[in-house]
Amino acid sequence: MSAQHPIREEDLELLALGAVAGEECESMRVHLAACADCSRRFAEARGRVALFAFAAPPQNPPASARRRLLQKIRAEELASETSAPATPARSQYAPFHPQARWWKTIWLPATVALAILTLLLWTSDRRIDNQLRQLQQQVRVYQAQAHRMQELAAMLAAQDTKTVALAPTPRVPNAAWGRVKYNSRMGIICYTGDLPAPPPDKEYQMWIVPMAGSPISGGAFMPASFDQGRMCMAKMPAGLACKSFAVTIEPMGGMPHPTGPMVLSGSGL
Repeated sequence: MSAQHPIREEDLELLALGAVAGEECESMRVHLAACADCSRRFAEARGRVALFAFAAPPQNPPASARRRLLQKIRAEELASETSAPATPARSQYAPFHPQARWWKTIWLPATVALAILTLLLWTSDRRIDNQLRQLQQQVRVYQAQAHRMQELAAMLAAQDTKTVALAPTPRVPNAAWGRVKYNSRMGIICYTGDLPAPPPDKEYQMWIVPMAGSPISGGAFMPASFDQGRMCMAKMPAGLACKSFAVTIEPMGGMPHPTGPMVLSGSGL
């Protein structure tokens, strides 16, 4: 409270609650009509009181209390109509601004809170959707790996699976080696081996040489790309009769036909 604003904050709360009456109430309302700052503070107090009212559990008053309240309101309206002097038509809008502004004090914070809540829910939904897509992608990868392992196990256990040893060429150390297991009926080829790192921007590529026709790619690979067991599995045309197998050095991504030097080779059965 100050000389310019003689109404204390707690008095504004009491006025908003309707606990101030008589001359004190009239004096406070006269000041509120002339002071924009106090009028704003009073609107905020009414907003807080309204929020408290919304938070309270609903009650069903007795019918007699409702009847007495309506009778009191009608009596006050009749007394106001008989005692009020004639005033210009525009005067009814002038005296008290807080009545027109207190709803803004309530709805503006409520609108901001609702917008924030909506944004948080939207962000949470996006994060959950992204996590779900990542989990679905992981499931697809695991399912594909499991399917490949099942095919590999079936191929290694089949009686008609054949094994071909691949010998190193002078392009690689004598310690380099390779081995191919393949099953023409199932159309699966499995390579294991040990090769040094290829030159920069190069990688190794497996080739299947059929009895007739051009070599068929069995896939490009790097020595470090199949650390577990140093094994690489690929598909081949089912029923293909294999003449030989070879590994060459090719540009990254592989080539449709052999272009680089051969590092491993072995005859088919």
